[in-house]
Amino acid sequence: MTQGQRVRELRKALDLTLEKFGNSLGVGKTAISKIEKGENNLTEQMAKAICREFRVNYFWLTEGKGEMFSGTPQDVVDEIAE
Repeated sequence: MTQGQRVRELRKALDLTLEKFGNSLGVGKTAISKIEKGENNLTEQMAKAICREFRVNYFWLTEGKGEMFSGTPQDVVDEIAE
């Protein structure tokens, strides 16, 4: 699966339109569409913005390794408490 395909899978998992997904990242729907179709590469800056905004696992997004979403804040609190 390509990075663009993972972006599309993420967007669908979040039940967001191209427009809403793009707005959350400060870009237009065309930019997201081109990434999903493989017409534009996923930049490092965009990958980091997606991971930060939607709590996505960076390695899943860029390399396809691991789970789609990174741990939630509560998971981190639980780990610290242990």
